[in-house]
Amino acid sequence: MNTCIVVPHYDHLEQFRRFLPELAAFGLPLVVVDDASPVADAVENLLAGCGVETTLVRHAENLGKGGAVMTGLRTARDAGFSHALQVDADGQHDVAEISIFLQAAMDRPDSVICGEPVFDESISSLRYYSRYITLSLCRLETLSREIRDALCGFRLYPLIPITSIIDDCHLGERMAFDPEILVRAVWAGIPLHYVPVHVAYPEGGVSHFHYLRDNGEISWMHTRLLVGMLIRLPTLLKRKFNGRHTVTGA
Repeated sequence: MNTCIVVPHYDHLEQFRRFLPELAAFGLPLVVVDDASPVADAVENLLAGCGVETTLVRHAENLGKGGAVMTGLRTARDAGFSHALQVDADGQHDVAEISIFLQAAMDRPDSVICGEPVFDESISSLRYYSRYITLSLCRLETLSREIRDALCGFRLYPLIPITSIIDDCHLGERMAFDPEILVRAVWAGIPLHYVPVHVAYPEGGVSHFHYLRDNGEISWMHTRLLVGMLIRLPTLLKRKFNGRHTVTGA
């Protein structure tokens, strides 16, 4: 395994400043994708002094979180890495838990290692039930329970099979990316393995979720995936009745 850390970033400078030293302490190369944020120069200055190998990719225009992640994964693949750990820049993920992902990937190098959130009291009821609705739809689209959480962006990807999906499909470039890539991974037969992670919504944290635009993209994504499920229905039913189980978890 040759692993790097991919961080999609848009205007989370203070959160990124706080957790960058912890991130760098793992000694893994960093691929940071600045999604045309107003603080790109400041991010570059932070990376210059962090003490590990870094690559900063700047988008000329804002593509959204999914677009930034896809750029980061392709950049990592083209640089010769075999795996990439996605960590969001908004401070929701506990960086200390990176070691859990690295160990799980050593044991299961062909799997996507997914974070399964353990929430504290900072999660709102709206977020909680929205996540449940998304999870239910993803399970319908795969005709399985292989996806145990669809929205947590704390993941470690095997790059060759995942970037093949990215290159071959038109994926949602904003908030739809995280659930869609897992549905398509299940369709492609890529195993999923879940590890428990702590997720918090920091006080004063800034959300870049746009209610109309992002809900519209997510609705269109589920429409496309439901059609895709119907096209793949014979294959998915065969897997289901043959007892295929690729999802595991701690």
